[in-house]
Amino acid sequence: MYKLFKRSHVPGIFEVQMSGACDTGIARDHNEDAIAIQEDDGRGYHLAIVCDGMGGHSAGEVASAIAVQVIGEYLATHFGQGDPAELLRHAFTLANERIDDHAAANPAAQGMGCTCVAVLGIRDHFWIAHAGDSRAYRVREGSVEQLTTDHTMVQELVSQGLLKPEQAAVHPYRGRISRCLGHGQSKCDADIAEHTLEKGDNLLLCSDGLSDVVSNAEISALVGQRDVRDASRRLIEAANKAGGPDNISAIVMRRVV
Repeated sequence: MYKLFKRSHVPGIFEVQMSGACDTGIARDHNEDAIAIQEDDGRGYHLAIVCDGMGGHSAGEVASAIAVQVIGEYLATHFGQGDPAELLRHAFTLANERIDDHAAANPAAQGMGCTCVAVLGIRDHFWIAHAGDSRAYRVREGSVEQLTTDHTMVQELVSQGLLKPEQAAVHPYRGRISRCLGHGQSKCDADIAEHTLEKGDNLLLCSDGLSDVVSNAEISALVGQRDVRDASRRLIEAANKAGGPDNISAIVMRRVV
């Protein structure tokens, strides 16, 4: 497991604390997840990214690493040059292209791709972009709200009223992704939405290795730990205690001022 911890703040006015952890889990022998945190560099923004790779011969691990690097570098270079939602859209499009370029140049990596959820925050506003089933939750006064909708075939059946959510949660094909970065897609149709972050709010970004096995009640209790570093660590521990069937990633973002 590795952890990251950073702050983004305007002293006495606004402060966000961020901590992330990533773990192989119990059932897997290597980790295809990747996470990244960027603190405010003086331009008034902060960024968090979680990616979950897929593809044989360690290609999923490579896809996640490419996505995290490309999205982070693009936003760091272009922040302030356009609407935040459009910057995220361009960053995801570029990551999609770079992953497919790598796969085209490396036959063993054909079909490589990754899910991705990213949060770009500017003071008390934040924009979530996602493709796949890596999720973002907001925990406000103990109430857990899922802010992303999974891009899976099973979720599409739920949206059409053909499956109930409780059926989807245990469906054998719930992990079949309908959108992602890479995987030979001509473009990445990411969903992007704007939200607000109030004092005391927590955001959780995670891969399905956590959301598949840790309940909303546990998320609420663990995200609320006094130290965000304890929160991300204990979320990973909870997923492993539940069997750790997949790689596990968690980033907790908390507005403290």
